[in-house]
Amino acid sequence: MRYADDAQQPGNKSAEPGKNMPAEAARISGNGIREAVEDRESAIKMHDLLKRSVVALSALASNESAAVCERLAHFKNSVQKATAIEEMEESLRALRDTIGKSEQLLAGDTVDKRGGQAPVSISNGHCKELQSIFVCLIAEFDQDFGEEYSLRLAKLREKIEQSFQIEDIVGLRDDIISLVQAYNQMINEERSLVTEFISEIGAGLLEVERQYLDSITQTGQSQSENTKFNSFLENHVEDMKKSAQLSTTLAEFRGLVMSRLATIRTALEEKRRSEVIRQERLSEEMESLNENLSRMKKEVDQVHEKRKALEKEVLVDPLTGIANRRALRERLRAELHRFQRYRQFFSVLLFDIDNFKVINDQYGHWAGDRCLKEIIKRVKPILRETDFIARWGGDEFVLIFPGTDLESAGAVAERLRKLIQNTRFVYHKQEISLTVSCGVTEINSSDPNQETIFNRVDKAMYKAKKHGRNMVTIV
Repeated sequence: MRYADDAQQPGNKSAEPGKNMPAEAARISGNGIREAVEDRESAIKMHDLLKRSVVALSALASNESAAVCERLAHFKNSVQKATAIEEMEESLRALRDTIGKSEQLLAGDTVDKRGGQAPVSISNGHCKELQSIFVCLIAEFDQDFGEEYSLRLAKLREKIEQSFQIEDIVGLRDDIISLVQAYNQMINEERSLVTEFISEIGAGLLEVERQYLDSITQTGQSQSENTKFNSFLENHVEDMKKSAQLSTTLAEFRGLVMSRLATIRTALEEKRRSEVIRQERLSEEMESLNENLSRMKKEVDQVHEKRKALEKEVLVDPLTGIANRRALRERLRAELHRFQRYRQFFSVLLFDIDNFKVINDQYGHWAGDRCLKEIIKRVKPILRETDFIARWGGDEFVLIFPGTDLESAGAVAERLRKLIQNTRFVYHKQEISLTVSCGVTEINSSDPNQETIFNRVDKAMYKAKKHGRNMVTIV
């Protein structure tokens, strides 16, 4: 700074602008520039250190071990004393290493005694919320598009429910996108079938309309020609009257009459031929119209058959022949509406085959399907005509008992449980024993929707499984 003071002295020649700039720059380029560069590098290092410090300290929000607290205090002390950057970096590095070791120890606690990775409980609220959102998302695509689609949806739901880290849940994005694409494809196929049906009916109606309009046109033409012919006859008869008055001799009158009659005879013959041609054409068109109507009737009958088959595919489970999940939802919605309007109560039973996966693994899925069919075959006779049974999915089945209280529904569930327990299923001369776990509930006045009812009976069924299986739980 001595150079700047010298530059302010009056009478000093070096104070003149531009005179001594090279000499002054030479003196600054020495220690001054070196110190400025070092200060700049130190500031950059300090800025980088502070950024890394913020990252390390943010990790402490979920880590409160004693070792971490001790390292944090040491780093805080080094910062307060303004030690060298190298020492603060060393302290920060030790703090980060301690945090990493602490996290590894926490992760090691999730390993079970068998050496495998045990499920980590969802303690993170955001992770649990994301898991719930994904489950609700795929529930919107829960439609009965066949066994393969239902199985694919169930596997995806199981993956989401067994994902306990946000990274695992987000990693299922491609599976969810693939499911949505399959859903859209099936919806488009159904829409195409409906569009084709509407087009066929529309084309048939247009053809009938055209033929009807042609018939009206021909009738109008026939009336017009008859009117012209009547006018023609009237004119000739009037001429004959006038001729009779004006004729002086009988021969002249006779010649006029014969001429007029010949003209009328020719016109009548022409009209007769025209009527024959028109009648033939009309007969042909009526025959064509009848053929088109018959063809349309057959097409409509075929459409009705297709509609019935489509309804069966949409509302009936193809394996067991009973109602599927979509039909169950409609029936449950109707029963809930009937209860809310007329107070007609009902009960719901949900049963699940115990250890059914073991049967599929040991005997094959074909044997498992045979067991499901046989169970439904044996359960149907113990039900009333007003009772409703549907396959919820996999080996889960739901029964609705209209006008039945909780106690009576529980008795039916116990009868069903004993029936399955006492049945011996034989597949390829191998005997298979099956049991079921049942949950039973009754509609409550506080139930806002069908989901509440189903969730309650679902919890009852899983409670029966948790307490040993092959039992009935009533809630």
